[in-house]
Amino acid sequence: MCGLISAFYPDGLSPPSVEDLKCGLEASLETIKHRGPDSRGTYVSSDARVGLGHVRLSIIDLPTGQQPLSDEDDLIHCVVTGEIYDHDRIRTEIESQGYSFKSKSDSELVVQLYKRDGFNLLFHLRGEFAFVLYDVKRRLQFAARDRFGIKPLYYTISNGCILFGSEMKAFMGLGWQAEWDIESIVNNADVADERTVFKGAKKLPAGYYAVCRASGDIETQAYWDLSYPPAAASPSSTLDTMVTTVRDLLVDAVRLRLRSDVPWAVYLSGGIDSSAVAGIATHLLREKDPDAKLTTFTLAYVEDESTDESPLAARTAVHLGADLVKVEATEEKLVNLLEESTWHSEHLNNTFHGAGKLLLSKAVHDAGYKVALSGEGSDEVFAGYPWFPLDYLRDPDPAAAGLGISLPSEADRHAMSEEYHAATRMPQLPKNALSLQKSDGPRHLLNISSHFAQGFLWGFDTTIFRPEILELIGQPNLVRCIEEGVDIRVRQNSISGNWHSLHVSLVRPRFLFESLPTDVKEQYVIAKTLMGRTILNVNGDRNDMAHSVESRVAFLDHPLVEYVSSLPPSLKVMPITGDQPEKWSLVEKWVLRQAVKPFVTEEVYLRKKVSFNPPPSGPPAVASDLLPLQKHLKARLTQANIERLGFINWPFIRDLLADYLESPTFPAHGQIDSRARVLMTVLSYIVLQERFHVPSYKF
Repeated sequence: MCGLISAFYPDGLSPPSVEDLKCGLEASLETIKHRGPDSRGTYVSSDARVGLGHVRLSIIDLPTGQQPLSDEDDLIHCVVTGEIYDHDRIRTEIESQGYSFKSKSDSELVVQLYKRDGFNLLFHLRGEFAFVLYDVKRRLQFAARDRFGIKPLYYTISNGCILFGSEMKAFMGLGWQAEWDIESIVNNADVADERTVFKGAKKLPAGYYAVCRASGDIETQAYWDLSYPPAAASPSSTLDTMVTTVRDLLVDAVRLRLRSDVPWAVYLSGGIDSSAVAGIATHLLREKDPDAKLTTFTLAYVEDESTDESPLAARTAVHLGADLVKVEATEEKLVNLLEESTWHSEHLNNTFHGAGKLLLSKAVHDAGYKVALSGEGSDEVFAGYPWFPLDYLRDPDPAAAGLGISLPSEADRHAMSEEYHAATRMPQLPKNALSLQKSDGPRHLLNISSHFAQGFLWGFDTTIFRPEILELIGQPNLVRCIEEGVDIRVRQNSISGNWHSLHVSLVRPRFLFESLPTDVKEQYVIAKTLMGRTILNVNGDRNDMAHSVESRVAFLDHPLVEYVSSLPPSLKVMPITGDQPEKWSLVEKWVLRQAVKPFVTEEVYLRKKVSFNPPPSGPPAVASDLLPLQKHLKARLTQANIERLGFINWPFIRDLLADYLESPTFPAHGQIDSRARVLMTVLSYIVLQERFHVPSYKF
């Protein structure tokens, strides 16, 4: 929920007047009012060196939860976005120790916990949140973001003033001028690390806090990170206990997210993740009211039956006795929302995922709901994407062997890996990638499969840049950029083999997940990059909050994630044999399937992972007719718009656009023509330039 902005003027910098700073904060809040349409508030210190602003989406403590918050002595001031769960228990504990609250808001915990525990307050926060706190006596600003980056938080320095905001557009009200960061753009760093396409504007990483002092110093530090046991560690409990514990933790996560003082709904697709959330929510509601009924929302891709999951969602809704609202998605509707989605996500878009979520959240908002439970995050935690088997098969799993699980031999794993590579067209690592011999040439910094590298090249062609740009910056090394964005301790755990290859792989970026090849021991990499930097941002918070809808992600409850991370890899990707003992197959998210079996239909329990792609409409009835995406790209990708950017190669785009308009292709499974993806990326730059008033790049 909500949106925030803060301004901090260090010593040696002349602050504005109190009135001017208030006006700047109000202008900033106006740009993010979609995040909090119910109320807004500001705090400005008497010397105008500190300003805090907040727009509120009222969900908990509707009458008295206005922000900014302060303590009883007006020495601590704070703005908080998101939800902090289990707050009643913590409030009771801290009140018994003599701390007093002004409201019943979950957000006020940040103020009182800071007074008690200082920076260590973060260990007590459970949920999705971002906040900025100002300590008057210490003259410092303390900002933090939740463990998974569910809630966004950016920062920059503008004319010496330190700014934090829920969205970069909020900086403009305080005089910030966006400029292109060409090195970041060329290296696709908006996905790979904490940079953005704008110079000096950065994301505060997930699980980090920042301390800004009156001297102007800014220190950032991690307070939480994903971790996995050594690959050879012996399991400490039985298989049945592991399944039961996953079930109990997930039920608890959903129970906490049902707390709301306003109506809530559930996003429901045809997959096991959202179906499990809906099933558990129904079970919990009916413990109190046997007649309780959910309202669920699903996208219906009416122009492409092969990717339309709404019939399966409808069968799940019938099974649960839930109401289902189908939101029809056509190519024309998605294209019409493409630019708005780019503006809200402040990120490059080369799929319809953001537009689809924007369409869905509007339907939720129009139906009168402020909160929606979501199944996002499960694939990153439980290894649900189609590339994970390749990293699972790279290493043996001695921990699973200790549980008595039948496992394929090394020869079997090799044969299965060859089959997966052939079926998915995911290239192998270069032979020298993991070599210890210096003469073999440079090696990768992570030990995983090549679809990671290929994934970031998907829809990203450096030929789009003017030749002079590449001469200035040099040829990008996207793999290195991604790998260097991963914590060095994780890289050591990967290369040393201390972590199983699957677990390293689980921490990667999340918007390229549909059909990409990848090459890092991945579970860590996907969660930290793709999920935290892109998917939760583009497909989660930003396109939900564009319509004032708070999305709650039960699968990213950190006690659940920490426990699942401790489990052997084979519980996530389970090898099984059928009637032919020598023939192995792999079941993705096995432990989750077992845990949620009581809450889902057999159809959902048995169903394999299917890419969730909002698709284009398919070939036109008349071959010479242009489809909505073609029409839009033709109208927007003009020579004037391209050359105004200053860094895109117009002749290349001109020819690529002509080729796409003349002979579009329609890949299976809702995929978009690869040329269209490149063109959509360039369209994103045009949208961002226009909406952020970015000057042309000059050499």
